[in-house]
Amino acid sequence: MPESSPLRIVVHIGLHKTATRFFQNFVFAQLRGPKVFFNPPELMNPLHQLYRDPANDAGRAGVVEALTHFRQMGHGKCLLISKPDIPGEMYDGYPEHPEYLALLKELMPEAHILYVARYPADWLHSAYRQSLVKGAGGPIETFLNFREGVFGEKRAIYADGMRNIDARRFPVRSIYEHCVEFFGEDRVILMCFEHVRSNKERVLECLRKLIGLDALPHLEPDRVKNRSFSARAIERFCSGGAAPQRPVVFSDAGPGHVYWRYWLKPLRKLRANFIKHAYDNVSYDDWNLMQRGGMRALLDEVYEAEYEQLLRISQTTLDANSD
Repeated sequence: MPESSPLRIVVHIGLHKTATRFFQNFVFAQLRGPKVFFNPPELMNPLHQLYRDPANDAGRAGVVEALTHFRQMGHGKCLLISKPDIPGEMYDGYPEHPEYLALLKELMPEAHILYVARYPADWLHSAYRQSLVKGAGGPIETFLNFREGVFGEKRAIYADGMRNIDARRFPVRSIYEHCVEFFGEDRVILMCFEHVRSNKERVLECLRKLIGLDALPHLEPDRVKNRSFSARAIERFCSGGAAPQRPVVFSDAGPGHVYWRYWLKPLRKLRANFIKHAYDNVSYDDWNLMQRGGMRALLDEVYEAEYEQLLRISQTTLDANSD
C-alpha cells in the first residue's frame, strides 16, 4: 500500500458519544459530491465485515479492491470515511484499539485521522444513558461495576442483564498515542468534544482544510433532537435508582432470539418512545447520576490530568484555524 497517493483519505474514527451524528449527518453527508466520496457502500460493506472479523479474507479482499478503485480514479478528490467503531466496541472499552488501528494503517497508510475525544467521566455517563435505549435497565453503579465505593473490573458481557464496562480503563489518551505512532503527528487531528460544542465555526474550518476543499457548501442545520433520557426518567422507567445490595449476576449470554425479537425489543422501543416523546417532552428533570456515591470524584482522580493534555492539543489545533 502506498504511503501517499493522489487520493486524499480522511478517516474519522469516532469515538462513539462524541458528536458522531453531528459530523456524519450535519457535515460529512452534505459534502458528498464530485470531490468527496463519503462512506461509499462498495468500501464500507467489506470494511464493516473485516472489522467484525479481521481474519475474514473476503472482507479484506473487498476493502483492497475498493481502495484500489478509488485510488485510481481519485486524483484531487477525497475519500472520507466515518466509522466510530474502528478502535473497537464501546461497551468493551476499546481494549483492542492498538490492533484495530494497526489494521487501518495496513489498509490505508496514507490516511489522515480525525479523532474526537471526550472526558472519560462524561463519556461513561453518556454511554450508560445510551445503553438504556435498547438495553436492560438498571443503576449506573451496575453499568460501571461500582460496589462499596470501589470500581471493579468487567467480569462478563452482561451484569444483571445490562451491558457494563471497566470505568478505570477507558483508553482516551492511548488511542491518540497509537494514532500518532502509526500515522505520524502531522496526519492526526485531535478534537475534544468539549471544544466541538463551543467552537463550531473553527471546527468546520479545520474540517474544510483536512478534507481539502476550497470552501464548504451551505450546511443545512441538524434539527433532529438527540437528547438522552433524563435522570428522572431513568430512575422511574429504567430501574436507575440506587443499586441494590444483593450480589450482581454476571453472564456472557444475552436474551434468546425469540424472546428478544418478539418481547424485549418492542417493549424497550415502546419505553424509549414514551420517555422521548411524552415524559421528557413535558418535563426534562436532569442531573449527573455519577454524583451518587462519589463516583464522579473518583473518576476525576483517574482521568483529569491526562485529559488536560488532550485538551491543550485540541485547543492548539482550533487556534490554528481561527481567523
